[in-house]
Amino acid sequence: MDLDELNHWWTEKHVRPEFAPAKRRGLFHTVKKDIKRRQIQIIFGLRRVGKSTIFYQLIDDLTKNGTDPLHIVYCNFDEPSLQDKRIEELLKEYSKLTDIDYRKEKIYLFLDEAQKSKNWVADVKLLYDNLPNIKILVSGSAYLNILSEAKKSLAGRAIYYELKPLSFSEFLELRGTAIEKKRFLLYREHLEKEFDKFLLRPFPELVAEKDKNFIKNYIRNSVIEPVILKDIPKEFKEVDVLLLEKLVNIFLTSPGQYLRVEDMAKELGRAKTTIYKTLFYLEFSFLIRRVLNFRPSIRVASRKLSRVYAYHPALLIPFDVPEEKFVENLVLFELDARYYWREKEKEIDFLINSTPVEVKHKEKISKDDVRWIDFFLKKYGKSLDVDKAYIITKNIEGKIGRVYLVPLWQLCFRGL
Repeated sequence: MDLDELNHWWTEKHVRPEFAPAKRRGLFHTVKKDIKRRQIQIIFGLRRVGKSTIFYQLIDDLTKNGTDPLHIVYCNFDEPSLQDKRIEELLKEYSKLTDIDYRKEKIYLFLDEAQKSKNWVADVKLLYDNLPNIKILVSGSAYLNILSEAKKSLAGRAIYYELKPLSFSEFLELRGTAIEKKRFLLYREHLEKEFDKFLLRPFPELVAEKDKNFIKNYIRNSVIEPVILKDIPKEFKEVDVLLLEKLVNIFLTSPGQYLRVEDMAKELGRAKTTIYKTLFYLEFSFLIRRVLNFRPSIRVASRKLSRVYAYHPALLIPFDVPEEKFVENLVLFELDARYYWREKEKEIDFLINSTPVEVKHKEKISKDDVRWIDFFLKKYGKSLDVDKAYIITKNIEGKIGRVYLVPLWQLCFRGL
């Protein structure tokens, strides 16, 4: 598509409704609030989470609030015809088409999937430093390119936002349900029913989807495979795509496994350095994440025996993992857990600010389920200033001593 086709509001004077749905996600409001700031605004996140939609909604909001549509430029670098062009070259084309001098007049520049544009960081830095009349917004799906490269060159010039897959509350809103969190128990039956649907549909395009096979294929073909086959190889020319596929299959069929690089290298016939590099690519492309083993006695985390999970549990759906593993991965994501605890045979799934969190997705909790939590609190509670813990259950709530029982749906709706 040419630049004028990508910017239909130049001639139609508004954004087509199918591009900018009326329902806004939480991050839309955060980005909108900051849009008057001088800094470059950078939205990053997994594929298909809705970054482009937020851009269209922001453009729609600008036009409805008095900004001339001709002063809004949108470039989508998913378009092959744009990828080889420098950003200033596109701006010159814009000026030629609209008769608006991009060097002098106030314009909003939206750069979608910017990591696919050659030298985008250098181009954006040059524009920011020399043309304060241009407000720049950037989106990208490649975490490594967007963050590591940008933070070096755009230090002090950018604000970063992560757009995640839908939260349970956002899922409900997109389905037309608004529930006041203070009185959520009045709607418990409805929430539990909707929660089962939410687990398979955390991407905006899947909210109303009924076909489970379609959902599996969508996640595999539209989210996972493009990262393996396109995004990572484009960024890292020496990458071993076959190894990428093997590791994705290993980690996403068995989330939460301990990372034993030496064993893996022997099994796959690859050097350890190659395995480490490939893990790095997967982690910074939003496919996997590592949880480190925290040692309370010396308050450090060890990379030895780190555990590997999917970045988001939705990535597990095509792999038909056991329910308890899916739930464990979901709790990890909801709490943004960075650490677990292990001491010989004793283990706790996650530590959140040193507070133990165990995942027991069942309908009855026994004393045996809290024994390692009790041990941890007795041994480390005073030194870590921790006096409570949580068990995430299937549907039980209550308390056992200092341990709070929280149903999974409730955790996802309102947190701990």
